Amino acid sequence: MPAQVEESTEDGSNTGRNVVCMFCKCKPSCYTCPRCNLQYCGLVCYQSPAHSDCSEAFYKESVLEELKDMGKTEGNEKKKMQEVLVGLRHMAERTDGGMGQLLKEAGIVSHEGEEDTAEKVQVVELLSRLADLQQSGEGSTPEIEAILRKLEEIGGGDMLPGDIDEDVEHAEGGLDLAERLSRMDVDNLSEEELWEMLDGKEKEKFIDLMKSGALGGLVPLWKPWWEEHNEEGTMLVEEVSKVESELLTAVDEDDAYNKVKTSQKEAKTSTKFKAIKGRNIKETSKGKARSTAPSVPPISSKIPKLSSLCANPSPLVCYSLVNALFGYTFSLCLFNGDTNSLMFELCDMILALSEALSSSRVFSSVQEALDCGDTVSSGGYLDKEDPLAPARALEAVAHVMTGRDRKDSTGYCLAALSQLRSVFSQARAALSKEGEEGARRQKYFLASKKCEFFQAWVLDNAPQIRRLALELWTEHSKRQSVRNSLEKAKAVVEGNLKKGKMRGKSKLIEEVSQ
Repeated sequence: MPAQVEESTEDGSNTGRNVVCMFCKCKPSCYTCPRCNLQYCGLVCYQSPAHSDCSEAFYKESVLEELKDMGKTEGNEKKKMQEVLVGLRHMAERTDGGMGQLLKEAGIVSHEGEEDTAEKVQVVELLSRLADLQQSGEGSTPEIEAILRKLEEIGGGDMLPGDIDEDVEHAEGGLDLAERLSRMDVDNLSEEELWEMLDGKEKEKFIDLMKSGALGGLVPLWKPWWEEHNEEGTMLVEEVSKVESELLTAVDEDDAYNKVKTSQKEAKTSTKFKAIKGRNIKETSKGKARSTAPSVPPISSKIPKLSSLCANPSPLVCYSLVNALFGYTFSLCLFNGDTNSLMFELCDMILALSEALSSSRVFSSVQEALDCGDTVSSGGYLDKEDPLAPARALEAVAHVMTGRDRKDSTGYCLAALSQLRSVFSQARAALSKEGEEGARRQKYFLASKKCEFFQAWVLDNAPQIRRLALELWTEHSKRQSVRNSLEKAKAVVEGNLKKGKMRGKSKLIEEVSQ
């Protein structure tokens, strides 16, 4: 759920921290809606009826975007299956012996076992007839229902009447939506035009999905491209294990081994990174969502020489780069890898999280660069239900700095900065030069030029990038160790409190009966 952080003063303090939520009127506000600029405290108020115009519009845009892809993929696959079945039916009509002989000649059914063969032939005939009816649009509901019932009988299942009705409705109208989308140029249709393409039942189903919170499952989970490494790319992670083993002496050996050899197991929604024989496995505890294949952004074709931009760059530039990449990875993951749908909101979020891109602030260490982004994110962009998001952003920056492999340690940095530079340039081009848009346009321009400078610096400082990668992985492990220690201490305190309550229930003085 994208939300816009509240304006901050120059010293980093949040001026709106004491503002009460505009919806529940009781809790302090933590977020600002980027659409209506009203302040709210959390997800419940964001989804409240008073804010339904904005929340419903956001979910609607996400799902309608997915409907566009459905029209291209699922519609094409179903159409191809229909064509195969219909073609099979037509071939059987021209073959002596019909469908049975055709399937025998193709080796799909055997000549032995007449009863089993007849059943398989009947299934194919029913499916091909159903496909023919769907493709021609001439089939009646009773005929389709009869075919589905017969298929269910052959399958030996126990289909309920309601299930049959649902299948009949899908057979008659389910493909219609995909066909309607596949026949139109959905990329050039607005959300309103796509919405009007849905009939009453489809709109009602969409609203029910939105109210039940099931829409999130329809949006594919984006897989960050920077988590893909070649075999040599994991060697940096393995090297840092030697350093981390010295830093984790307070943790038992088993825990330390697991933390160093694999990326930590975060919360339920966190991702896990495993270096196994030179390949990385991206997993999610909520594995039902699909993951889109990662695609590394193209590197800018024109990157100036560093000497033409700055004769003597500061040695602290590397920490500003870390801060910029923190804002980039955090924001891109929150927007599920989408740089187009909410381009301006994405740019504003990156600038709010990265003072290296939005101001002239200089950082003196990796810790300071990371803490700056962490502080800003907790002030507005960070969902309180996902406190580990900054930790995953740190891990993401470490991945970017590691690169695809040892021979190309700077490639991922250049790709990330190229995408960042491109997004700022596109957003700038879409704004007017006048008024508030003009000021916003200037911010995007300056951020784009800073990305260009970082690109030039990276090209000339490959050894520095490798050093930063090691330092980031070490910092990542140290912070996880602290979190684990706090969790253990919390568990001990909670256990003691429970024991104290149990003791409190026992009677201290009991009257003795005589």
